[in-house]
Amino acid sequence: MNARVVMAVARTTFREFWRSPEAVFWTYGFPLVMAIVLGFSFQPKAPPPVPIAVVAGAGADQLAAVLRHNERFEVQVLDAAAADRAVARGKVALLVRGGTAAPVLRADPTRPEAELARLLVERTLRDERDGPGAPLPREDENRPGARYIDFLIPGLIGLNLLGAGMWGVGFNLVQMRQQHLLRRLFVTPLRPAEFLFGFMLGRFVLVLPEAAAIALFGTLLWGVPFRGSVLAATLLVVVGGLVFSGLGCLLASRARTTEGIGGLMNACSLPMWVLGGVFFDVETKQGFIRWIAELLPLTHLNRALRDVMLEPGGFAEIAVPFACLSLFGVVCFGLAMRWFRWT
Repeated sequence: MNARVVMAVARTTFREFWRSPEAVFWTYGFPLVMAIVLGFSFQPKAPPPVPIAVVAGAGADQLAAVLRHNERFEVQVLDAAAADRAVARGKVALLVRGGTAAPVLRADPTRPEAELARLLVERTLRDERDGPGAPLPREDENRPGARYIDFLIPGLIGLNLLGAGMWGVGFNLVQMRQQHLLRRLFVTPLRPAEFLFGFMLGRFVLVLPEAAAIALFGTLLWGVPFRGSVLAATLLVVVGGLVFSGLGCLLASRARTTEGIGGLMNACSLPMWVLGGVFFDVETKQGFIRWIAELLPLTHLNRALRDVMLEPGGFAEIAVPFACLSLFGVVCFGLAMRWFRWT
């Protein structure tokens, strides 16, 4: 492999990226916009009142007055038909009918907020009957590292590596093939391995500034901690860029149209968007969904990034995911070189 040729392809790819304002925005601007919007949307705050409905009838006013003593409730007194529609359509979490002596609670048991409302109503009515019990000792958890924005920032770094690798490499390769640019390169002495390696390298040098920008932005704006090894996190970003760039090359090795590569990219990236641990913790899932999540490279990358950012993690904590991701990326790139076609 000719290093001079590889570097020439990498320089050309790098310059082409910076000459495209749209590519710069989607690479650097969009992840920061997502961090701002989601960070403000999920700021730590007290939970909103739980909406419950009291069915109008004998003892309904007294029951509603008792429940309104609890600030966690938003109580409505409705007739039977209106209350039935409200609980069926999810406008209220719980329906209560009867008096304070023997109330009947009705809710959908599959809704978490309904179970919360039931427990709160039972406790409120018990306290009204027997008097409030002694409160248990309470400690509030609101330190950096335990908030949603702390969970989100490493996930956005992984998500940005996914987009930069797959769309930045794979989609552009197919676009060049469709515009017959690859056919022109075919008649040159340039070998497929040199072209692919140089093309990936031109995009690859962008992944570290991308990740650093998101991490620095989260630290300065939201106080997201960075407790682990910076070098270990850097290696994770590098291997993450390798994995998704290799996967992008593999998907683009035979695709002929941008519509075709778009479908392949969506088929691969959508499961990782949903189950890759970007916006919620997949470790709480069970069964088939958890099994699928554990097969996705983004799941392991995000988990390892959180281990070195939110915990004092180092090379020992990321050794296994680092090795597995490296192997996956090398296999993808190897298959891409084997199957790549200029036309």
